[in-house]
Amino acid sequence: MQKKLLVLAVAGAMSAPVFAQSQVTVGGVVDVAIESAKYSDATGNLTRMVPSGNTTNRLFFKGSEDLGNGMKANFNLEGGFMTGTGVGSISGGLFGRKAIVGLSGGWGALDLGRNYTAMFYTIGAYDPFSYKYTGIIPTAGLDGARRNNDIQYTSASMNGFTLRAEQALGEVAGNNSASRTTELALSYANGPLNLGGGFGRMQNATNTLPTNSWTIGGGYNFNPFTVKAGYFMKKADQAGGGSVDTRNVWLGGRYQMAGANALSLAYYDTNVDSPVAGADGKTKLWILGFVHNLSKRTEFYADIDRKTFSGSSVLKMTAPDTRTQNSAVGLSVGINHAF
Repeated sequence: MQKKLLVLAVAGAMSAPVFAQSQVTVGGVVDVAIESAKYSDATGNLTRMVPSGNTTNRLFFKGSEDLGNGMKANFNLEGGFMTGTGVGSISGGLFGRKAIVGLSGGWGALDLGRNYTAMFYTIGAYDPFSYKYTGIIPTAGLDGARRNNDIQYTSASMNGFTLRAEQALGEVAGNNSASRTTELALSYANGPLNLGGGFGRMQNATNTLPTNSWTIGGGYNFNPFTVKAGYFMKKADQAGGGSVDTRNVWLGGRYQMAGANALSLAYYDTNVDSPVAGADGKTKLWILGFVHNLSKRTEFYADIDRKTFSGSSVLKMTAPDTRTQNSAVGLSVGINHAF
């Protein structure tokens, strides 16, 4: 369970003012799985320990300060780690998952720093696995997941609608448009129904080859069944002409079983079309997952998944078995604990 610490900052000098109270939450997730995978052209199975098998490992510090008149100052610092080795899991720093500070009120929220993208927040609502098994399922990283130097606005809910707008600064001297990313996303949630969509445009370092992406999807909770589906397209312009088009489509659902058990099944299809000969590729994924809640904070889970690859998407193994693979079947069991 997240532990909440009440911090009262008081100035040292006699005449110094007393600062407002801040509520700080320290929490995280520890997750590890044992996976056994069989590849189409490999000798025997590969058995390994997988950190973040179901839920991504993290440690976070977040909090807010009441500024009065409905206004708050907020911060969120979040880092990832590998349970197998204890080292950081995201390159770029101690808080590679998120590092933001901002303000919020009845008008919404404005956050500055390293943040998840607007489309990441939106897609999560119609991913059948809700960003679980991120090492297997592609949805969490479709538009890069995070942006550095990000300015992001999130509106207050307006009759179920939430708008997100972000601008990630490119910080290229003499060209403010270069390496810049702009995204807009709109979601709707009302009872059992949720819908969402978004558009993004990312410029390269010379502001000459943009990458455009968009998504749409939704879900409906029939209780105890929930069904979700989504679509994501990314078009990256190429220097030689044309564009690399990456299309993702998915469909799946979750069945909340009696007691503390849940079963999820989904299909994810990734298709890459390139103007370069031989660079087209496809990946198809089926995944079945089971979760048993041992408590409110601890889960036991298991999954079985099958991927097939073709074209440029064939899986390239690392030493000692460096043969390419056309398919893979994986089985994992694990446990995670939230604190």
